[in-house]
Amino acid sequence: MQNIINSLAVLAFLGMIIALFALSALLRTVRELQQAALAASAQGSVTPGVRSVARFASTDGRPTFLLVVSEHCASCRERAERLAVVADGRVEGHLKMLSAGAACGTWVEGTKIEFIADSDLLGRVAIGATPSLVKYAPDGTEAWRRVVGSDNDLDQYLGAQSSDVANVR
Repeated sequence: MQNIINSLAVLAFLGMIIALFALSALLRTVRELQQAALAASAQGSVTPGVRSVARFASTDGRPTFLLVVSEHCASCRERAERLAVVADGRVEGHLKMLSAGAACGTWVEGTKIEFIADSDLLGRVAIGATPSLVKYAPDGTEAWRRVVGSDNDLDQYLGAQSSDVANVR
């Protein structure tokens, strides 16, 4: 019985040594990939893509804020309604809303927000999550993009003061 226990202990020890060698090889591979990525970024071959959309350029020098929404997203509807409230002269820039379908346009009817229903343009803007706010410089180059989780986030990203705008729910 003692021999069996000793044999199992030796096998367990050998198994741990093999596992350590496998882990070492895995870590070496990760380190090589990290070094290759650092070397590539140092050479300038890995640069973040800056998107430029001529449709969002402006001639008056003001930026364009684009809210990207989806028609089946309750949070998108809330952010669109909030955008309609802050659109009344409290934002320095052009306000637009983009969706693949036309149904979202009813959320901002009668406001200063230009609604765009264009699935091709939505693909070029390449938003991963909705609702998202994208700021474009006057030349149509993307300045930044943010996922808008709340009305306060939207106010902050647009530069609207929360005290200036009533919280509509």
